[in-house]
Amino acid sequence: MNLAAVKNLFYLCCVVCLISACNKSTTIGSELQPQNLGVIFTDTVTVEASTIFLDSVATTNREIILAGEYIDPFLGHIKAASFFNVQPFNKTFSFGSNPQFISAVFSLPINFVYGDSTQTQTLSLHRLTEKINPNRVYYNYDMLNYEPTPVGTYTFVGTQAAVFGKIEIPLDDNFRNDIIALVNANANDELTQAELDDFVKGFALVSQGGNAIWGFRVTDQIPAAIEIKFISDSGSEQIYRIAVRNAISADDVSNERYNSQRFNHVSANRAGTPIQSLTTHYQTIPSAATNEMTFIQESLGIRTKVTFPYLKELVKNRTIAINKADLVVFPVENTHNQFFKLPRRLDMLRLDENGKLIKYFFRYSEPRLGQGVFIQDTLDARVQAEGNNPFGFDRPFAATFNSISNSYNMEITTYLQYVLNGLNPRYQGVNKFPNSGFILSSDLSNTAVFRMIVSSSKRNTRKMQLRIFYTIVK
Repeated sequence: MNLAAVKNLFYLCCVVCLISACNKSTTIGSELQPQNLGVIFTDTVTVEASTIFLDSVATTNREIILAGEYIDPFLGHIKAASFFNVQPFNKTFSFGSNPQFISAVFSLPINFVYGDSTQTQTLSLHRLTEKINPNRVYYNYDMLNYEPTPVGTYTFVGTQAAVFGKIEIPLDDNFRNDIIALVNANANDELTQAELDDFVKGFALVSQGGNAIWGFRVTDQIPAAIEIKFISDSGSEQIYRIAVRNAISADDVSNERYNSQRFNHVSANRAGTPIQSLTTHYQTIPSAATNEMTFIQESLGIRTKVTFPYLKELVKNRTIAINKADLVVFPVENTHNQFFKLPRRLDMLRLDENGKLIKYFFRYSEPRLGQGVFIQDTLDARVQAEGNNPFGFDRPFAATFNSISNSYNMEITTYLQYVLNGLNPRYQGVNKFPNSGFILSSDLSNTAVFRMIVSSSKRNTRKMQLRIFYTIVK
């Protein structure tokens, strides 16, 4: 055997010996470190879950407007409606002296549907009898008064509407003629926002029956709009539009204003459901009272609270360094399907020492307006992603659903370390959090009607679990 072969054989033997010297570990969703280096693994820390009611969910100026209703076996009869202003889309326009009308509809680009869209649904469009206040934030429980007689009604089967990617509500002929008269009266100049506001205070889009909630996207590129299609005097086909109003407009925003232009109303009749007793802000129902399930539906203020009541037992007057910590959250089996989809992601909202949500005031400028316009809001502080300032606000961790493990895996290494620091009487630093737990919240964006039935740590299968790798610092 030559010298090179002897060297290669020697190196191979060394590698085999090194691998054999390590303790064999079991993979449990996280990268393990060998026990002989002082790293300890536990998945027996008590995790308690409860359903909590946080009823004030801001819905002002969402990119998605909602309308519809459905019966949820866990959350009750849920209804959604939207209230919005409109703006001129074609500012200078004339219908001419003898327009030949093809159609007049309220066109709504579909973003999503939640519920059984195979059943018949009815949506109606109504004039508001009161204006949206631009200087306040609207919440899920807010509503405005509207005329009982609709200016348009549409009954449809959702599977048919989805083929075209939009829903078109036919408008009443008298309402169409009123729009034409308004536009023709301003044919020689622009139809101003003020003139349109005098014509109509806004609209309500409401449900008159069905078993699904629809989400319609409202953007500059794909506007939801009143569309009147006709043949002009010259014989060409033309379309006149009045669009759902932008949330931000250089014409009507001033500093320190919310500039509310639209909002969603979402409500539920929870009679006969496992959480029918939830009526008070911050009220909780433990998972033991709801068959070891908890619930999340952001648009109703229904969320899941997670606590680690005996975490101090892990410290035992020792200093603990967390190497890795994951909270694994499972949906209850057979509670989601093609109609009741799971949330896109889960967030973790931080709680203070009194168990209340930590709030922060947020102001941002809208650069595309070309002027010093600021929009303000009050937001919930969220657990930050690893590698970022744990006390920060702008880098939150979000767990997406893993279809392979059927779970949301939430890394809380730094968060848990800061909680342990607060439980350790020997720790004298400032990097600590109270052991108040946190709130599991669904996607804070537009699809907040998606709900989740959460499996607690005491269910027989797919139970919520905290998996920790830690080192005792001596």
